[in-house]
Amino acid sequence: MELTSLEPIPILVFTNLLMVAFLLLLGRKGLREPYILRPWRRYFVIFISMIFCLFSFWGTDWFHYAEMYINLVYMDGFNTSLENVYYFIANYLSPNYLVFRAIIWGGALYLLCLLFRHVSIRGDLLLAIFCALWLLDFSYGRVVMSYTMMYLGGAVLMKPVRGKMLLSLMLGIILLVLSLFFHKSAVFGVVLVLLALSPRLLNNRTFALVLMMYPFVLLLVQLLLMQFMDTAVDPSERNSSSTAGQTYLNDDTKEIGPAYLLYLIMRYVPYYMIAWIAYKVNQYQPEESAEKESNAQLSLPDEAPAEVRFFSRLTVYVVLVSTIFLFDLGASTTTLYIRFLMYGFIPACVVIAWAWQYKFCPRMVKLTFLVGVAGTFYALLYSFYLAYLGVAE
Repeated sequence: MELTSLEPIPILVFTNLLMVAFLLLLGRKGLREPYILRPWRRYFVIFISMIFCLFSFWGTDWFHYAEMYINLVYMDGFNTSLENVYYFIANYLSPNYLVFRAIIWGGALYLLCLLFRHVSIRGDLLLAIFCALWLLDFSYGRVVMSYTMMYLGGAVLMKPVRGKMLLSLMLGIILLVLSLFFHKSAVFGVVLVLLALSPRLLNNRTFALVLMMYPFVLLLVQLLLMQFMDTAVDPSERNSSSTAGQTYLNDDTKEIGPAYLLYLIMRYVPYYMIAWIAYKVNQYQPEESAEKESNAQLSLPDEAPAEVRFFSRLTVYVVLVSTIFLFDLGASTTTLYIRFLMYGFIPACVVIAWAWQYKFCPRMVKLTFLVGVAGTFYALLYSFYLAYLGVAE
């Protein structure tokens, strides 16, 4: 119970900064050809990543979950927006809060490693990019269990295990269904996964059509949000989902000052840069023989593997849909925008790793990586600064 007495203090956040710096140093060889780490380095990177998730002090969610865990275990009838599976984990599988986190984030990290092994990309390269750009997002919320389940399920459906087509189909569907039980917003990701399974939905014509329809979509979403807020305000219609949703819509506690604006830019602009790369990856299919010969010299295949194109479509869809909530919709939707955009960090990781390995759009890829690394360290320094001032992030 003592864990809930902790607050985000500078020294705790600084340990997270040191961990990320150490991971970047430890995994740097995974970014260089042949993109292979020695086994001890690989397992050490995974181990430090797990420690980071256990002690993710850089964001206030670590402390919020600690408080909720204590209330779930020691207060009968305590009601939160947590899904039922987390009630079970807290009350029956976790003797303390750190074990609670170990089960959730350890399980998610294990599924993520399985995903990295399954796709046609060097696993160590994926691991190095993940730690440098998205370990912070991964460590933040319980939704990572849904992320890893649905994306592993989608990857297995797009690239079945050799000789086990039926088993792969069943496993993929089971993972997609299970992901719905680990976060209320998982239906958003599952719908996009199902759309991304179709290779013909994303092309130049449909993309142009989506852009033309964007103003009408914004109007429709605004009307639906207004109706949702009216329902959530009605006590007779209120439930944990509507309460959590209205909390996000009313979350206007951050003043958009220069430091926070820079934080948003550096943290989330890489998603748009990778979405541009992802669109090109999905459309890439060289036709001229001279271009094929040039690509052969660069070891670039004639087209990206099916599962990589699946994740490229998924990245584009996540960015397009989440950006809707970046506009003024009559409610504070910044939190929704960030939460939905974070559904793209695993697909984006796969896309940029494939582009990195095969030197596809190399300048854009390197620039995106540098911006992403700068955003990671800026986020940690910004959190350190807020902790020093005693301000909740």
